[in-house]
Amino acid sequence: MRKSFISLVFIFAYSLAFAQKNGYDKVYNYGEFNKDWALVKTIANTYGFIDINGETVVQPIYDKIEKFQEKSGKYALVKTIAGTYGFINQNGKEEIPAIYWSKHDAIVQLNLVKN
Repeated sequence: MRKSFISLVFIFAYSLAFAQKNGYDKVYNYGEFNKDWALVKTIANTYGFIDINGETVVQPIYDKIEKFQEKSGKYALVKTIAGTYGFINQNGKEEIPAIYWSKHDAIVQLNLVKN
């Protein structure tokens, strides 16, 4: 019983140290959103992306990041913690600034840029 308790304490301490070391509460699977990128979630419940080397590609400043869509021209809709919307491209650059109060307005701006 004591041995299993010590093991649990060790696992918990290791997990906590790792989470604090990289600053992320959760690292999702690589390739789910973009090749060689993993979605990350911070302790503050904000999201961003890291590459396979652990380097930040998209700062974890968003409340939500949707998957990259073919129909939107390989852009991903993002929502800030302030509730505004924009789009990032597959290089991690904010192509449409996240300043629009509705998804519809952000989509309209993306369509203007694409055409």
